[in-house]
Amino acid sequence: MKQLQLFDTDIMEAPLPVKRPNGGSSNPIVFHDYESYIAKFRDNPKTTDDTYTPADIYDAVLKYVGEVYDMTDKVILRPFYPGGDYENAEYPENGVVIDNPPFSIFTNIVKFYSQRRVPFFLFGPGLTIMSCCKYCTAVIVANQITFENGAVVNCNFATNLMGDAIAVASARLSSYLEACPSQNQKVNLPSYAYPEEIVSTSDLQTIARGDEEFYIYRSSSRIVKDLDLHPKKGGLFGDHLLTAKATAKATAKAKAKAKAKAKATIHIRLSKRERAIVEELDEADLWRHRLG
Repeated sequence: MKQLQLFDTDIMEAPLPVKRPNGGSSNPIVFHDYESYIAKFRDNPKTTDDTYTPADIYDAVLKYVGEVYDMTDKVILRPFYPGGDYENAEYPENGVVIDNPPFSIFTNIVKFYSQRRVPFFLFGPGLTIMSCCKYCTAVIVANQITFENGAVVNCNFATNLMGDAIAVASARLSSYLEACPSQNQKVNLPSYAYPEEIVSTSDLQTIARGDEEFYIYRSSSRIVKDLDLHPKKGGLFGDHLLTAKATAKATAKAKAKAKAKAKATIHIRLSKRERAIVEELDEADLWRHRLG
């Protein structure tokens, strides 16, 4: 049987050796409880997505991890906090990183831990989570997660705790997240209607589904992080554009046109090369079932 190459050779080579001294209770990344974790930021504004993670969501993830991985005598590590430095942190031999890192450098973080064999289970981006599969397992859930700042985010997870699995669709973790009280308050959240001069990323994503290039120029816009009259400080999630009235009207028109445009479904077929890969995978899968 032809040997099937599933991973890049540079990933399957021996990971870089790293000494991980015992952290002990004085190690700043060792997680004791949610209150002690949040206490680090009481005198400073919360500046990462991680510090907005509801406590019950984090507890639900811990529960799931404990069911799929033996956490006996393990310590939980949370290196991703404002001012933290995950690359130079001290990782105890019995540590497991269970944290919500910055999504902007997510693949680099997954690669870092995978190559150093640091056990981890990380919150990750919703739609691009498969970028981690080169290094570890993608754990997919059905839920969006509502964070403490009101942001509703598509999240999935990445881990090296699940052996040879490349992806897992987890109904169990989905049910744990859905049961969290913090996720059942949506009816009580206010709905905000913004002026047409405020343009969001989602507005531009809608326009991008159309068939024309749409430009907003610097001379007719300003980047805003908040609105003076917003009832909730920091109520805008992410940067928005405050635009001139003419630009706002053009944006609304382009958005409406893109919504109205009906796209035909294009069916994509596999190439001969890709079908050959499928045949190799079929053969490998058959042997896996035969061997139990």
